[in-house]
Amino acid sequence: MYIYFQIGLVMIKKFTRNPWLLFLPFLFYYAYVIIINKWPTLYGDEIRYVDFAHNLIHGFYSPPAPHINLWSGPGFPIILAPFIALKVPVIYITLLNALYLYLAIVFLYKALSLLTNRKIAIIFSLLLAVYPNASAILPILYTEAFTYFLVSSFVCAVTLWYLKKNKRYGTIAGLVLGYIILTKIIFGYVLIVCLVVCLLLLLIKKNKLYYLKPVKILLIAFAVSVPYLAYTWHITGKIFYWGNSGGMSLYWMSTPYENEYGDWKLPDLSNKQYPTLFKSAEADALLKKNHSKEIKFILKHNEVEQDALFKQKAIDNIKKHPLKFMTNYYYNFSRMLFNFPYSYSYQDGAIVRNIISGSLILWSSVIGIILTYINWRRIVFPVKFVLLITGVYLLLSGALSSYPRQLDVIVPVLLFWIGYLAANIKKINLKFGLEERLEEVDLILLAGVEVKNEAVAE
Repeated sequence: MYIYFQIGLVMIKKFTRNPWLLFLPFLFYYAYVIIINKWPTLYGDEIRYVDFAHNLIHGFYSPPAPHINLWSGPGFPIILAPFIALKVPVIYITLLNALYLYLAIVFLYKALSLLTNRKIAIIFSLLLAVYPNASAILPILYTEAFTYFLVSSFVCAVTLWYLKKNKRYGTIAGLVLGYIILTKIIFGYVLIVCLVVCLLLLLIKKNKLYYLKPVKILLIAFAVSVPYLAYTWHITGKIFYWGNSGGMSLYWMSTPYENEYGDWKLPDLSNKQYPTLFKSAEADALLKKNHSKEIKFILKHNEVEQDALFKQKAIDNIKKHPLKFMTNYYYNFSRMLFNFPYSYSYQDGAIVRNIISGSLILWSSVIGIILTYINWRRIVFPVKFVLLITGVYLLLSGALSSYPRQLDVIVPVLLFWIGYLAANIKKINLKFGLEERLEEVDLILLAGVEVKNEAVAE
């Protein structure tokens, strides 16, 4: 009997040390969530991604001028295209989301286990596994689950390069970051900012080899995006043109009107975005009053010109109303964390969940920033590098209409960062020093007895 017990312990130990087995139950759970919650028809951004995949199958990405459509990058449609070409039902394509999130958890565990202990790696990987916003997007054919996988893979590759000193991992990190850019085009602008920062550090700092690593990764990532940039240059005549969705988003974020908080609205000004309950004709009337004239004028132009005109008007709004812009910037971060406020909309009960998770993320990050600042010289390269990319990404995301989706995709980085800090700070003991306190009390009582005895003797 004892032998079987020992065998069982060995098997449990092997199971818990193998992340592919340890987190495998989540793969089946995620598949179940998708199967019972997937809508029978495409809706929202799903339609756009599938349409782009159809375009790729037919040998092009955007329709020809003047109606150029570069609303999204080609990263996710490239993944969808083979399945669409083979006429695979959408439910089976969506089941890949379960695999993406499962792989994201495993790669986060691998990255954490390289820099921390096994307990920390398991705990913080499980936090990603049960993160409610991650589960919520599983039944939707959006880019978020795929981006989770890419971000965790990138963090793991950067960490491996730092520890294993193998250039192959640096190349993999660059390739993955490049595909993140193709999937979420805002990372193209993040890349440019980070590259400028790293090149400046390379010039002014003494340790050139240390700062050469991030430059190599960023240059490889840029090389991955060059074919797409060459394509957008060819059809638009604009250099470094990642897409034409940013202008409208910046326009809504820069709105100077009271009771408008920078969230994105439809061009028809019908206020049909989340939360969907209790929409009123009054809200639509206010939107039309504030924006109808400008929107009608801009929509008369082709898509690329619309993007430029939206940006032009947004910059004008920012110059005339800088304080309102900063207020909207603040509201954007509030929506990323807590999923509110929304213009002309009633609150939704689902916001409570975001308040809890968003508060945990916020205060953990605040503590993390303090600890990182105090120990900056001791922080290892992988953590510093992914924090640079994440920080620039969040700052740029705040300048557009932002939602929890923008924050969710970098949650693996936040868990990697906080997990690393947790493994390196001294143990915090919340229990009272009971034994030591009792000893002090005994000594005080003993001293009192001795004094009393001396007084009696006298």
